[in-house]
Amino acid sequence: MVGGGHSLDGVAAAYRQRFPEAVQAKIREADLICEHVFDLLGSGPHRLSASGAGYQPIDWHSDFKSGYRWHPRQFHRNIRYGHIEGVDVKVPWELSRFGHLNALGQAYLLTHDHKYLTEFMDQVTDWIDSNPVGFGVNWKCTMDVAIRAVNWLVASEFFCQEGTLPADFRRKFYANVHEHGRFIRNHLERSGATGNHYIADIAGLFFIATYCPFFREAETWRDFAIGELTKEIRKQIYEDGCDFEGSTAYHRLVLEMFFYCKVLADRAGIVLPEAYNHRLRKMFEVSLYCIKPNGTIPQIGDNDNGRFLVFTKRPNLEHKYILTLASVYYKDSSFKLPGFAFDEEAFWLFGPTAKRVYDKLQTRTSLPGPKSFPQAGWFVIRHNNDYCLISCGGNGQNGNSGHTHNDKLSFELVLDGRDVIVDPGTYVYTPYPNERSRFRSTSYHNTIAVDGCEQNEVSDNDVFKLGDRVRVKKAILEEDQGQARFEGEIEYAGIRHRRTVTLSKQLGHWQIEDVITCSRPLKAKLLFHLATGFIRDRKDILARETKDKVASIEIPGQSLERGDYDYSPSYGVKVPAEYLALDVAVPGEPGKTVSTFICRK
Repeated sequence: MVGGGHSLDGVAAAYRQRFPEAVQAKIREADLICEHVFDLLGSGPHRLSASGAGYQPIDWHSDFKSGYRWHPRQFHRNIRYGHIEGVDVKVPWELSRFGHLNALGQAYLLTHDHKYLTEFMDQVTDWIDSNPVGFGVNWKCTMDVAIRAVNWLVASEFFCQEGTLPADFRRKFYANVHEHGRFIRNHLERSGATGNHYIADIAGLFFIATYCPFFREAETWRDFAIGELTKEIRKQIYEDGCDFEGSTAYHRLVLEMFFYCKVLADRAGIVLPEAYNHRLRKMFEVSLYCIKPNGTIPQIGDNDNGRFLVFTKRPNLEHKYILTLASVYYKDSSFKLPGFAFDEEAFWLFGPTAKRVYDKLQTRTSLPGPKSFPQAGWFVIRHNNDYCLISCGGNGQNGNSGHTHNDKLSFELVLDGRDVIVDPGTYVYTPYPNERSRFRSTSYHNTIAVDGCEQNEVSDNDVFKLGDRVRVKKAILEEDQGQARFEGEIEYAGIRHRRTVTLSKQLGHWQIEDVITCSRPLKAKLLFHLATGFIRDRKDILARETKDKVASIEIPGQSLERGDYDYSPSYGVKVPAEYLALDVAVPGEPGKTVSTFICRK
């Protein structure tokens, strides 16, 4: 999987030449891993073992953020989580996915320092000894079992030069990988509607079978996984290319899983069906059109920082590397956007030739234009460095709405390449049900929130359940030479909300017209959540630090009130920011119309 078939020594030399400024950062990252210092899911840097000479065991069973520890000898089916406030099972799961191992391998490749090889073996051995098969919190979720096996196998490539890994370690390593495969096959997450968990399960099984053809079950596992991957990509990915779970972050995660399986299949001489390849490319096209001019992605639905394989640390919302991967893999210049440089993620996957392929591609002369993804309900208005994504779709399919939010007719807005109005994000899942409900609520999105009435019913008792009563009556995006215009209408609980978003291209002016109607009088709020770097001063939106004006926002005859909210740019993190709100009294029929004007400076 690593290096695209190039010798690893050649990969290391080319990396030093291509990315000289990144070498020391990569080594520092690996050194912290050797010291067992991890920063996971908003924890900040924490050392997860005792100090002292030699290898000190890691506590793999704790949520070190809260101090809670699961018993390592409890059978996985009996493990409970989500029942104690403040305790997050995702913390030990994330650590035990071993997404950090590639950094150890990269440092070993760049330095030939055996301490990184020793650390790789010590950590894997420590984990195996501390986590008997089927016991403890790290066997509770099959998805995490699968991602762990994939990361072990891929990272091992960095250390697999002839004679590098001792025979006794190899025997223990592959015996446990085999146990991972058996566990996955016997504990597939496919009860009810399948989702990203099941994709991870079968992707993990495919990796194990392909990396380890000497396993007795390898051929059976591989054929099963290929069949299921082919079925699920058609089932879970809409024809418009979007993942059905209604989340831009989960779209990225599922894209990684399907894509890395395709790359591995190519290298193993396995031909996947054309229908698989077609739907995979459509997923990349979604990323192409939805990426913001600054290289980040809007937060639509849940965001838990989920990744399948990580070759380079990056801010959670940065998705530029997806387009580098697509540019190189497809040798297609339509994915090569101006202002986005070659990303090293592609270097580690495809080797030194990746940069040469990328450099030969002609850079697009302009950013993509407006685009509709009607099945997902994502609508992108774009002109130069102005950008808006509006969410107006259903809550998944087949009753699977676990990663959607009450964000219908909400939007994110970028002006001149800078985030101005943003979605507040996700924050956490199980540790704080009230916070989970808050971040999923209608009032935590840039739409109209009716007092006492959520768009869809939110339950504190089931943090992965959301009602599905909103009906999309209209959602259409149109463009001509002078303007781009979205019009959407939803209905729920006897309430109709129609929103029209219009961009005047020449002036860079945005108009948002909201019409809300109901047979009964209503009290509601129109809400706009500003990005953390901005505040409002009368009608102006100012950069918080410099007080430079970036835009104006006005509702004629009305005054927007300001308030404070928590913005979550990644899982487990929240920072203070400012929102703007207008109280809206709806008298009943014929309803109330509010027009908001946002103009660049």
